Formats: sequence, C-alpha cells, structure tokens
Amino acid sequence: MKNIFTVLLTLLILPAFSQRKEIKTMKSFMVNSLPTSGIPYGNNLSKGNYVNSDDAKIYYEVYGKGQPLVVLHGGIAGSTYEMTQLIDNFSKHYQVIAISTRGHGKSELGTKPHTYEQKAKDVVAVLNEVTKDSVTVFGFSDGGYTGYYLASKFPQKVKQMVIIGAAETHPGDYKINLKVSDMMKLDKLYWEQQLQLMPEPHRLQELFDKVSDVTAKMLVSKDFFATIKCPVLVMAGNHDQFVSTKRVVNASKMIPNAELAIIPNATHAVFLEDFPAVWAVTSSFLKIPKNNILQMTEQTKTMNTMLEQILMHHLIAFGENNLDEILKDYTEQSVIMTPNGSVKGLAEVRKFFNDFFEVIPSGSSFTMKQKTIEGNLAYIAWSSESGSNEIPMGTDTFVFEGDKIQYHTVADYRIKK
Repeated sequence: MKNIFTVLLTLLILPAFSQRKEIKTMKSFMVNSLPTSGIPYGNNLSKGNYVNSDDAKIYYEVYGKGQPLVVLHGGIAGSTYEMTQLIDNFSKHYQVIAISTRGHGKSELGTKPHTYEQKAKDVVAVLNEVTKDSVTVFGFSDGGYTGYYLASKFPQKVKQMVIIGAAETHPGDYKINLKVSDMMKLDKLYWEQQLQLMPEPHRLQELFDKVSDVTAKMLVSKDFFATIKCPVLVMAGNHDQFVSTKRVVNASKMIPNAELAIIPNATHAVFLEDFPAVWAVTSSFLKIPKNNILQMTEQTKTMNTMLEQILMHHLIAFGENNLDEILKDYTEQSVIMTPNGSVKGLAEVRKFFNDFFEVIPSGSSFTMKQKTIEGNLAYIAWSSESGSNEIPMGTDTFVFEGDKIQYHTVADYRIKK
C-alpha cells in the first residue's frame, strides 16, 4: 500500500539539537514494538562507551559475561535497538559488544571513504578496548558485510560468524537512491529518534549517499570469500527483497567453512519476523544450550509471527484492492461485523471489500497508528484519505483460527469531500 504523508522534513530537523530531549521509548524502523527486556539498546546511558577509530568516535555498549560476541546491525535504517531480542538472549551466554556503526546512532560519520574495510577497522578499535580474545560475530545486512570484511582482513580477531541478509554481490546489484524526505515518510517517529541520537544530524543524507555508493560498487564473490577461514553460518529469509536465495546459497558454497540456513516465509529482516526460527538455527550453530524460558515461549512467539504474516498479507492485498488475495484470508464461516450489520461468507466478504474500495481505492494514503497482536487477536488503528473521502480514524479487530480470519470487526469515521 502506498503511504502518502504530508509531514515535511524541515519540520523535523529545524529544532536545535543542542537542546535535545531525553528519549524515553526506543523503537526500531517500521516496527511498532519488540518483545524486550526494556533496555534501550543503542542509547543506554549506563552502558554507553566511545572509542576513537581513525577520524570518528564509535559508540558501543557491553552486556553480559562470557566469551565475547559482537552484534552488528543493519545499515541506513538499521540501529542497535533492532537487535533487541538477539542481545537479550546472547547476553545470557556471552559478553555482548553491541556496536553502532559509523554514521548510525551515536557514532560519528567521519570524513574517510565509507568502506567496509573502514567499518571493519572500527570494529577492531572497539575490540581492542574491550577484549583480547577473538570474537563471535553476529551481523545483519550491512553489518553482515562488515563481518565478512572483519573476518577477511583481521582473521585473528574472529572465531566464528552468523551472517544474515548478506551474500554474493557484484557491482550494480544494489541500486539504492534514498532521500531523507522519502525515508521520513515511512516512519516519522523512528527518524525523529535517530536525529536526536546522531552527533551530526545534518549529515543524514550524506550517510545515505555514502552507503548507497559503497554498496553499488561492492564486489564480494569467490576470491574474497575464499579468504574467510572461520566457520560461518549464512542465513536469509527465502523472500529476502535485497539478496536472492541463489546469491545466499552461492555465498555458502564459496566460503570454505560455511553452513546455510534459509528461513521460510520471511523477508530481509528475518530475525524480526521469525525470531524463534532464527534463534533455533543460531543457537544450534553456536552450540548454545537450550533456554527453558525461551522454549516455553517459542510456541506463543511462533503463533504471533504467523498472525503477523497473515495480517501483513491482508493489508498488502487491501492496499492493492486485490479481492482474490484478500479472500484467501477468510473462509465461508468467516464473519465481518460492521456498523451496518454482519457480513457472512466469501461472497458477502467480496462484496463488502468491493464496496469499500469505492471509498478508499488503491493509491489512497494510509497511515497505521497502532498495531497490536495478543494470542489469536490482532487490533489495528489507522487513518486514510482518497480523492473523495477522508477517514481520520478507523479500527479493525481480527480473531484468527489457524491461518484464517474467523471474525473481523470494522469501524471508521468518514468525511465525504
């Protein structure tokens, strides 16, 4: 569904960042909430540290005890906070070193060329401050490529790695041309948070441009992978929108000591979409003992993940006005409760949505205000606007049975233009 917002970038960055307010609630990009211990990873005043790495100060936090493990988040819209569930669980078994990579979070961007060799050097600068041991690396996306370069250029520093969403890459594979104004439209609250954290918020577009440039020119293939000697688990969702399954498989074959894990029904941020599956594979590879509490909650988390996927399928199909796809989420026994009465069965469900699309056709603006999933229930609050109607507030509640919507309540306040 297309998201159209009227918030201007200038309204977000005009306030003087020398008078920053305390950030009380952290969030991850395009994710309303994460199962969390409540620790504000990436902005924990009691755990934050800095190290000078060439021309930039790099921010990091340390948690737990044991053998050292480095966590490297994704790039551009990535943050240490997105790794919350991973840090929560790793810190029960390792000394976790969570690094905000240069230009992200509280780390400076610096002036040197923005390369993965430089990012690997940044990691080494942090490691030299924290530990003398070689480390386990968990890297996601941009952090995954940094992990590859760390293992290649500084093999004595890396014991083993788990890499998600980073694979064989050739120049031109990544064509990223991001604008700050466009990213603001996707998640205003997240970028307000990041601008508050950044030591140089006025350089955000510069960060986007630097990351886009380095990824567009990147060559990570057979000759490079041959230099990585440590054990590596290469992982990705089978619907990763940035790296194809073929390229992930190729990477696992090119790395001398690699294992492969493809997580079904998941996209790029697979650890956010299906954490239990990612943790099961990761803990098996790293030989982490099973956690009884985690085992008890895996069933609930898996259920929530399944409902999240069904809900996202429904919302995407709704945004595209795709009636056939929408009906896949319902059965003949499904019931939709509306202000005008109940809708029962697939034929009536089709007519209900067909009528609704005359009010909010494909391409209309849509803003998700709230999304909550508990057990077999999901609740969303939203607003929307088309050329003929404005809906400043709408709500839906879904009751799921298995992978279908059994009951669905709909309510909205409409203003005809």
